[in-house]
Amino acid sequence: MAARGAQIISIANQKGGVGKTTTTMNLGVALAEMNQRVLLIDGDPQANLTSYLGVTPGAPPYEDLRTLDEVYLSKRAWDDQMKSLYITACSSGVDLIASDKALAGVEYYLFSRADREVILARFLTALQKDYDFILIDTPPSLNLLTLNALSASRFVLIPVQAEFFSLEGIVKIREIVHEVHTRWNPKLEILGVLPTQYSQRRKLTQEVIQALQSELGPLLFESMIHDNASIAESSGHAQSVIHYNRSSKGAQDYLLAAQELVKRCRI
Repeated sequence: MAARGAQIISIANQKGGVGKTTTTMNLGVALAEMNQRVLLIDGDPQANLTSYLGVTPGAPPYEDLRTLDEVYLSKRAWDDQMKSLYITACSSGVDLIASDKALAGVEYYLFSRADREVILARFLTALQKDYDFILIDTPPSLNLLTLNALSASRFVLIPVQAEFFSLEGIVKIREIVHEVHTRWNPKLEILGVLPTQYSQRRKLTQEVIQALQSELGPLLFESMIHDNASIAESSGHAQSVIHYNRSSKGAQDYLLAAQELVKRCRI
C-alpha cells in the first residue's frame, strides 16, 4: 500500500456530535496497531483532536510546532526540512498536524485566492509517500476548510448517530461529495457510513439501522461503534479508547472498524 501512496480519508458530516473527532483518533490508533503509518490532521478550529492527543501548540514541548492555519497561509513550497516544523509524533503511535483557534480566521484570507479549495491537496501531495493512511478531522459545517479536506481526499468516511435525522445529514454530505467530485477532485468517493453511539437496548436505534441499510446498502459499514463509557472516559485522559481500556466494547469496535476500513480501501 505504501508504494502507491497514502490513502487520504476525510472524516466528515455536517451534523455535529456524531463522533468525528473520536472516530478520527481511534481509527488512526487502530490502524497504527496494524503496522500502518498514520498521519492525523486536525482540520477543525475547535482543535479537539489536538487536545485529544495531548498536544498543546505553543506550550512545552511544542513551543516551535506550527499548526494547520500556517499551512493555508504559507506560500513556501513544502520540503522535507519542513516536516519537523508541522508534524509531531504522538505517544499513541500516530503523527499529527495540530490545530488551534487561529484556524478559524483562515477562511477570511482564503477568499481572495483562486486556489482556495485545493491548498491542502497540494500540501499533502508531498506527504503521501511517507504514510499509508492520512485521516482528516473536519468541522461540522460546509466551509472552505471542509472543501479543502474533501478536495485532498481519496475517500470520505461518514460517522452517523443511529437517529432518524442522520438520513437527512447523509443526503447533504452526499450532495457535497458530488459537487467536490465534479469541480475539484474526480477521484473522491464515499468509503462508507459508520454508525456510532449504537445501543442495542433502544428500539429506535434498531429501526434507524434498518432504514440506513435499506437506503445505503453496501455503503453502510458492517462494523458499528457501540455507546460505551470507556470511549467518553478515554478522551478525558487524552488517550485512545484502545490504550485506555483495550478490553472495552468501544476499543474492540474501533479495531474491527479499522480492519473493515482497510478492506474497503483495497476493493
